[in-house]
Amino acid sequence: MTRRLLALTLALLGLFLVPRVAHATGSVTLSTREPVEADGKWKLVMTIDYGSIPRLPHIPMLVVFTPTVHWDLSLTDKSPEKPVLLKIPLQNQQPINEGLDVGFADASGKVFKITKFDFVIRRDHGFEAGEYDLKIKREDDGVQLGQTLKLVLKGDNVVVDRRAMTFAGDKAGKKGPPKDEGDKDKDAKKDADKDAPKENETPLENAEPKPDEAPAPPPVAPKQGGCGCVVAGDAETPGGGAALAALALGAVVTLRRRTRRAA
Repeated sequence: MTRRLLALTLALLGLFLVPRVAHATGSVTLSTREPVEADGKWKLVMTIDYGSIPRLPHIPMLVVFTPTVHWDLSLTDKSPEKPVLLKIPLQNQQPINEGLDVGFADASGKVFKITKFDFVIRRDHGFEAGEYDLKIKREDDGVQLGQTLKLVLKGDNVVVDRRAMTFAGDKAGKKGPPKDEGDKDKDAKKDADKDAPKENETPLENAEPKPDEAPAPPPVAPKQGGCGCVVAGDAETPGGGAALAALALGAVVTLRRRTRRAA
């Protein structure tokens, strides 16, 4: 009898001590599995069947989003103006977990096994347009409610420019075909025409002389003042004849005086 009681006790302890495997229970449905983005967010309308009456009116849960396909929107050389959508499969991605308390009671406090609620996810929480695996689990024991759902978040991601880079300097660096002698003569004539003064153009007085030309001597300023003497070879000045007549008259008078004294 003692052995039977001991065996029963060990069996009961083993039942409680052995870890329980979390199995999916209840069900989860969405009003649409392809919500459209509005103002950087997506609204999910869920219906959760807990499978039984919850022991609490509010159950803490985790909504787990695992990215499976990324929607890449990019400009390419083949489509430089209109972005091209490329769906890139993803593997081993870090899930995005959102925690929330799901209420199963009404305003009177009565608890039900089925509830409906709205849940909003945003880009600033790490979400982008693409495809995800959606799971809802109880936070306390990790038991999943319902099956894994395929979710498609519709919207436009940031456009990535994947066009080949071009450099403006390539055009300037390109060389044309070699010029013949006739073209060289034409270019030389054009350069000479540019350097020659135009027909109606007046040269500047203070223009600097060219390196191969000797600078012109500076103009000599006129002398100021003078002695008033007449130099041989100079042009005859007004009153010159009167001065000579006065000198001759003086000489005649002097000669007469000397003659009278001698007599």
